[in-house]
Amino acid sequence: MKNIILIAVFAFSLNVSAQIILEQTYDSASTIAGSINGGILSQLMIVNFEVSGERYVKINRLGENISVYDMNHALLKTISLANLPLNGGGKIGDILYLSEQLFDTDSGLEFMYPIQLLGANFYTGIYNEDGSLIFSDSCAPVIKVNTPQQQYPIYNTLQGTIMIFSCPNFQAKVYRLPGTLSAGIEQANGQLMQMQNGQFSNLYPNPSNGSVTLQYELPKGEKDGELILYNMQGAEVKRYKVDNTFKDILLDNTQLPAGTYFYQLQTSKGSVGTKKMVVVK
Repeated sequence: MKNIILIAVFAFSLNVSAQIILEQTYDSASTIAGSINGGILSQLMIVNFEVSGERYVKINRLGENISVYDMNHALLKTISLANLPLNGGGKIGDILYLSEQLFDTDSGLEFMYPIQLLGANFYTGIYNEDGSLIFSDSCAPVIKVNTPQQQYPIYNTLQGTIMIFSCPNFQAKVYRLPGTLSAGIEQANGQLMQMQNGQFSNLYPNPSNGSVTLQYELPKGEKDGELILYNMQGAEVKRYKVDNTFKDILLDNTQLPAGTYFYQLQTSKGSVGTKKMVVVK
């Protein structure tokens, strides 16, 4: 009898510790509640912004607004979508690349808004949270989902952040952006290298005026490689040997001039992963 009681108490304690608790319910936020011309009526997501960090973001196309909440579910701001141009079906289109410092360098939110108009015409606008237009084009961030190298229209490169648009006249336009695609957005896009390809996981402190620690992961099957530092002009500045003995390396940047640099991991399989580093004085 004592054994039965002990088992029952143990099972009850396991059940209590493993509870899943409903924390919050958001209205007008369900992705599966309906669709607009193949799109989504509403969305609730977590966005890791460059400055303010993690936030709940609700996109409500029927209500024509974006709501931003802190991680305790308190409403921080509401952004109106009422003045955006509508797609060919007379509805609000997709809201992409919600960010704080990708398309400009102020403290407000901005986003990309691509739509297809009537016929084969396209429109892509980039808007501030106050509704002001930062940029517009008659081309669009069209991608090929079955081509891994062309799955996303924005890339961090050694020469800066690049945006590629496709146009109905068979041209492609390449734009340079003032900001950097944040790690949070890269991860959401699936652009961060997976373990089998090698990756950088963190660089801290960044910005820095001295030494920094860079965490890395070599591709599977690789025993060693090199970390190469480039300046904004793409010129090599330093080179470090790395292997599987450690998972991080201490980099001395005290002799570097102030500016923006990029680290790249290279192995026998090629170049994998790029990390931005800022040196301040």
